[in-house]
Amino acid sequence: MINDIVIVGGGLAGATAARTLRDKGYSGHIHLVANENYLPYDRPSLSKDMLGRKIELPPVLMDAAWYENEKINLHLGDGAVAIDAKERRVTLQSGLVLRFDRLLFATGIRPRAVPVTGGQLKGVYRLRDVNDCISLLEAFKAGRSLVILGGGLIGCEVATTARKAGLEVTILECADELLTRVLGQQVGAWCREQLQAMGVRVERRAQVESIAGDQCVRSVMLSDGREIPADMILSSIGGVPDDILLRTAGVVCESGVVVDACGQTSCDGIYAAGDVAAWPLKHGGRRSLETYINAQQQAETATLAMLGECHPMPQVATSWTEIAGHRIQMVGDIHGPGEYVWRGDLTSGQPAFLVRLQDGKVLAAVAIDASKDFTVLSRMVMSEIKVSPTSLANAEISVRELLKSGR
Repeated sequence: MINDIVIVGGGLAGATAARTLRDKGYSGHIHLVANENYLPYDRPSLSKDMLGRKIELPPVLMDAAWYENEKINLHLGDGAVAIDAKERRVTLQSGLVLRFDRLLFATGIRPRAVPVTGGQLKGVYRLRDVNDCISLLEAFKAGRSLVILGGGLIGCEVATTARKAGLEVTILECADELLTRVLGQQVGAWCREQLQAMGVRVERRAQVESIAGDQCVRSVMLSDGREIPADMILSSIGGVPDDILLRTAGVVCESGVVVDACGQTSCDGIYAAGDVAAWPLKHGGRRSLETYINAQQQAETATLAMLGECHPMPQVATSWTEIAGHRIQMVGDIHGPGEYVWRGDLTSGQPAFLVRLQDGKVLAAVAIDASKDFTVLSRMVMSEIKVSPTSLANAEISVRELLKSGR
């Protein structure tokens, strides 16, 4: 009999799990434990609508009335500090101890600390939660200079928002190109060109030596001796799975909490989902995916498994972003063996997409302003549909036709 389920983590995965439990008819106790004082909210809104001052706070995933009606025991601002896997207990900051029959661990990632001298100066920001965004907004004023450390998705999204708000923006990226990990070299280069057209300065192969300033930041010093002035700095150098509590409890962790394709950890009764989980991938390997869609899928799968319905779901990374006014959607790992096929021309301003094929199978795709095609491309990746490169590149043949013929 499952009477008590504890969800540690108040983000998308945690909220999705609570909703799925009630949708599936589970009537026992549900405890949702969160470090933040806010109801679970839409985190992608931070770098776009909230930072762009379109909204005061990000939208909640479910309103307060839902939690009350569904009898969800909320422990907001009272995060977990210890987990006893053997005795099945979770201790909260307040000292409250929660017993569980099943535990879903969904703590997400924690930002990496700035690894250079000056990283703790006033004016160095990060963007992980609502309070981070509120702090950043206080300094986010037209005419001020913003230096972004890291040219990944969050860095490029914030650069877009900042330029629209009238800030002077510089991105410092240590790699040869922006966004290569998620978009590949070609699309990453195109994104850089779009940002530069907006007035964003991009420095590639930039090695940060230190951050200069007295009490507040003044500039960023590079290893080649250059000094980049900065009124404010955003650290956007990624994060690591926040698996400390389960690692300490003796649960197997390796670059995240190791789980099977149902979300089960090495410890009976304990599951993990979302950014903290090193989940098996459809095309081999396992890792933390750090995407909205995958967090939802994993939470739903792990929740069903907690209730005794194990439906293994190896993951395919699926995400989207908006950079320099363009919607970019990604499915699968664009890096890997095989060949690349383009449809469309990025320089024309028309919708386009890039696909990675291996042995004729569609394994990954990146779509730019091509949402309709992306829906079909996603299905092709999930089903590993076989197509010919020539047909895929031919704009006169719809991708829907290729999906049907591939089946």
